[in-house]
This record gives sequence, structure tokens and C-alpha cells, in this order.
Amino acid sequence: MNNPLTINLRAARRVAYAMAAVLLFATGLPLLNSGSAGATQLSSRSITMSDSSISGTSITSGVGSGTNVTYQITFTATHQASSMVIDFCALDPIINDNCGSIAAMDTTTATLTNVTSTGQVGVAGNNWSVTDGTDQVKLADDGVSGHDIQAGSTQTFELNGITNTTTVGTFYARMYTYADNSWGSTTTAYVSPTSIGDFKDYGGIALSTTNVITITARVQESLTFCVTAADPNTWSGPDCTATEVAANPPALTLGHGSPTLVLDSSRVDAAPVWTQLSTNATHGAVINMRNSNLTCGGLSADNGATCAIPPINAGATGVSAMAAGTAAFGLFVQTYTPTVGIGTIGSVAPTANYNDGTHVTIPTSVWYGMDDTTANNNVTSTYGSTVASTTGPVYRADDEYYFAATSALTTPAGIYTANLTLVATGTF
Repeated sequence: MNNPLTINLRAARRVAYAMAAVLLFATGLPLLNSGSAGATQLSSRSITMSDSSISGTSITSGVGSGTNVTYQITFTATHQASSMVIDFCALDPIINDNCGSIAAMDTTTATLTNVTSTGQVGVAGNNWSVTDGTDQVKLADDGVSGHDIQAGSTQTFELNGITNTTTVGTFYARMYTYADNSWGSTTTAYVSPTSIGDFKDYGGIALSTTNVITITARVQESLTFCVTAADPNTWSGPDCTATEVAANPPALTLGHGSPTLVLDSSRVDAAPVWTQLSTNATHGAVINMRNSNLTCGGLSADNGATCAIPPINAGATGVSAMAAGTAAFGLFVQTYTPTVGIGTIGSVAPTANYNDGTHVTIPTSVWYGMDDTTANNNVTSTYGSTVASTTGPVYRADDEYYFAATSALTTPAGIYTANLTLVATGTF
């Protein structure tokens, strides 16, 4: 006959057994597979993804696409092993529990690379084969020279070509190692995530996919170009917005004497203007100059019908010296570096028709050009003559344009003019 004390002791034992079972279930679960007595967890285990983005978005390749992703697996083994299985699960990382398929995840083309270890993996003659499945990768050594995964070894390798799930959130990996190279013995081999055979080491890992951060920033094409008679050293600001630029338009009067400047045969008279160019044009920019006197390319006293002060060197290509008393009009171009101001990047280089690189000392030794002969690229052509250029983006790049003229004893009296336009064109 049972007394109350005996009944209470039996009830207490039943509660204790139930609690122990629950505790064992929650702390690693080797209990669920009686064929894996002594199995231990893989320590220092991790899986690093090269791209955590979901697949199936408008980004179809590269980072952010969730395709062709590399998974780097690292762990330290307790037991020696010759094969392993990695299951990817939607539900949880607990071995032998229901796994659940992951939406659109694809491991069927995974390949193995960059194998390093403190064991035998990667050593010549010990090669792992890869067997891919849906949400699963199985690895096995070649059965030569013992176990590729040695006890206490740390393994690191990469699985390439994986397509991530199309769903944002957490998913899991389960890893198990086996003593032989066929994922368990004949009677207790791996079958599925809920029947994993007599594994040696095991471990669960949590991973997560995310939405890609998409950043858009617009940089529009830009080109700023100004021409002024004010020396950049006098500008109150570093660029074309300086008040001195607009306040000093490039209206030059060549000549000498007072009270009126006069051009004569006794000397060469010259005066400068300056330009500044800023552009983000990938392939740079060219600056072309066009003369309003389209029939002759020099200075005219009859609205361009004739040029009694002709372009220097008869308008031929290249530069030449300008001699006082031989009627001529020409231009010398050079890069200009102000002694004040900041932030210049790059330069706009003069072309050989306006600077030969040798005769460049203002005002004593300068040779001038005024090309009106080069086909489709001269001062009388539709788009003018290229006087300077840059091969890439520039910022606040200054140039000096030094115009000069002289008349001959036979040059008719009159007021000689030319309207010259400088056009900057960027190639983006």
C-alpha cells in the first residue's frame, strides 16, 4: 500500500526526469542521435558572406545582387573526419530538428576554393570533392593519407557561386563532420537534416540577409570659362565670380604714346588678357579662337574686307618673331600661375601654333602665331583655331593671351579692329 510520502517521491522523480530531458534538448542535442555518442560542437565556427543582399532584385550582378556569393566557413574540429555536410535551414540551427527550405536560395553550383587548415586539407594529394544540393553542400576527402580534418585542426575554406534567398531575415546553417569520406557508415549515414547519421562534430550558425543600401548621387557636366583684362593676381576671389572679371572686359587698344595710343612702325605693341577654365569633362576641353575678319584673319580698317595689318607670318602655321615696321598681328599663349589664389588643379596647355616652348619671354623674346591656313581649324574657319587645350578635368586653370601688333610705314591710316571670340568646348 502506498502512503502519501511514497507517492510524492515518485512525482518528484518524474518532474526531475522531464526537466533533465528538456535541459539536454536545449544545450546541443547530441542526445537526439544515439549513434553520435561523444560528438562535440565545432568551436570557433563562423560563416562570412561576401554579400548579404537578397537576390531577385533589380541589381542582377555584383555586390548587392545576392548572386555569385562566396561563403567563407571556419571552424575548429575536436575529432578527426573525412567528410562533412552543411545544411542551410529556414527554421533553426538545431541538429535533427525540422530544417525548412529557404526561398530561392541556390547552392547547386557551389565550388570550393581557398582551403587552408592546420590539418591535411589542401595538402597535395588530399583533395575534397563537392556534392551540391538544394540548400546543402557535402564535402569529402579522397580517402588518401588518412583523415583530411584532423583532431584539433582549424579549417577555413570558401564556397563560391551561391545565390542568396529572396527574403530578408535570419536563416541558419548546420554543419556535421563524419569519420569516413561518405558521410557516415552504411547503416547510419547522413540521409536528411532530420536524419544525419553518426556524426563526429557538429555546430549551428545563424546568418542574415539584408536589403542593399542603394546610394545615388548626381554630378552634372560643368564648364566655367571667363575672359578678362584683369590680372588674376588682382581678383578679389579665386575664380570667374570675382567682381574684377566682369568689371574689366577684354577690350584692348594696342599702341603707345599719349594722350592717344597709336600703333606705328617703330615698335611692337602688346597687351594681355586672361582666361580661366574649370570643367569636369572626362576627356578635357579645347579653347578655340575665331576672328571676325573672316576674309583675312588680321586687323582691318574696312570692316573685314581687307587686313592691312595681316596675321603674322602670312597666317601660316607655327610661330615667328614679330619685327617692328613689318605690319603684323599675332598671339602668344602661356599658362599662368597667379602669385595669389588657391585651388588650381591641372592646366590648359597652349598649342604649338601659339607657343613653341622656346621663344616665351615676355616682352623681350616672344614669337607669335595667328593661324589662318589650317583646314577647318583656323581663325577664319567656322569654329576657329585651337589655341589651348587640356586632356582631362581642370579647376581654376588660368592662361595668359598676349596680343601684339605693329604697322608698316605704308600701312594706311585708320582705326584697325578685330573681334575675337574664345570658345571653350568640353568633351564629356
